[in-house]
Amino acid sequence: MPPRILIADDNAVFRKTLRHLLERVEHWEIVEAEGGEEAVTKSVETRPDVIVLDLAMPDKHGLAAAQEISALLPDTPILMCTMHISPHVESEAQKSGIQKVLSKSDSGLLLPAIRQLLKAEPTSSQNAAAETILPPVAPEPSLAASVSATAPTKAAGEPVPPPLPKSVA
Repeated sequence: MPPRILIADDNAVFRKTLRHLLERVEHWEIVEAEGGEEAVTKSVETRPDVIVLDLAMPDKHGLAAAQEISALLPDTPILMCTMHISPHVESEAQKSGIQKVLSKSDSGLLLPAIRQLLKAEPTSSQNAAAETILPPVAPEPSLAASVSATAPTKAAGEPVPPPLPKSVA
C-alpha cells in the first residue's frame, strides 16, 4: 500500500497543484481537506502517513487542527505549509505537534520534507523527476507564486489567520 498524504488547505488551487505534483513524482495516495475540521475528521478516517496543513483556514486554523490531530494520532507527522511563517508561528507549531514548518514560497522544499517525514529514500529516477517538476527555491517562481497568480485571494495573498487562542498567543 502506498503512503497516504493528507493535504489540508482552503485554497483549492494550491491543494490541487500540490496533489498533482506529488502524484507525478511518487505513487502516493493523496487525500484532500478544505479546512481544519475536515482535516481532523479525515485524519481519523484515513490514517495518513503524513499531514500537510495550512495555518489560515476558515473553520479551524492549522495550529488548532494539529493539536487535535496530534492528540488523536500522536505518531502521525505533521508539516505546516503557510504564507504566515514567523518565529512565533514556528514555536506555536512545535507546541501543537507539528514537526516542520515551511513557507509556501519555498515550495521546492516540500517534497524533500515529506520524504523526510516518511523516512523514504528517493531513488535516482525520483530525484530526476523531482528536478523536472519542482522549481528551485530561487530564482525561478515557486508553486506558491503560481498559485497566487491564478487563485482569487484577498489583497495580501491569503486570508489573515484567525486570532490565536489565549493559550497560544
